[in-house]
Amino acid sequence: MKDLEIRENVYISDLFCIYLSDISAAVISDLHLGFEEEMNLNGLFLPKLQRNHVEDKVSQIIERYNPEKLIINGDFKQEFRRNLPQEWDDVIHFIDRFTAKTELIFVRGNHDNYLQSILSKRGILEVDTYETENYYIYHGDKDLSYRKFTILGHEHPSIVLRDKIGGVYKIPAFVYDDKNQIAITPAMSFFSSGTDVTQSLLSDEHFTPVLKNIKDKNFRVFGITDDFGLVDFGFLYDLQTKNRVPYR
Repeated sequence: MKDLEIRENVYISDLFCIYLSDISAAVISDLHLGFEEEMNLNGLFLPKLQRNHVEDKVSQIIERYNPEKLIINGDFKQEFRRNLPQEWDDVIHFIDRFTAKTELIFVRGNHDNYLQSILSKRGILEVDTYETENYYIYHGDKDLSYRKFTILGHEHPSIVLRDKIGGVYKIPAFVYDDKNQIAITPAMSFFSSGTDVTQSLLSDEHFTPVLKNIKDKNFRVFGITDDFGLVDFGFLYDLQTKNRVPYR
């Protein structure tokens, strides 16, 4: 399936976004533009694929949902100690390509320390959180609690499949907790394979601080596949015992 309504007006999408139909907004996270240059500076030479990959996904989001707002929920760029030349180019290119098509809202992530200096060239102000009557959106690197329906990034969730001979296949995924009203978006980055949620989210140590405060965890995982779109993998507890419970 291409998208799934997980609660009223809230759709997860195989385009790596959450679409909020009542406010006409799409939420994405963890684009990590400029990743290739940072890796090149550290001796790992990668082809420049990230910007085209990200902009292609965003173009498809706009074509499918025509959102009035595109909320980039943190880690828009990669290098958190400075702005690299590729990041200047990629950020400005992204803004110039999409600013006439939708309102761009940038929520600060832990990699975005110097992003504001680039955004200011286009008159855009970065925010720490984005909140409406029904939604509370922030990156997740800090514990800003959770209330209403909360959307986080930061975790780079994925589901890991292993075959009998030790092969590993990692699938980017959404994580949704209906009881606690929390959803976590997958990383849109081409190079971010993600964190195995079967290991991270059921442990006492979490990459995303606010998740430590959730006592009764009710996480459900929806993977994004090339062939089948969204795939419901069931609850994390059931994944550990190899039992799948159909969604709804």
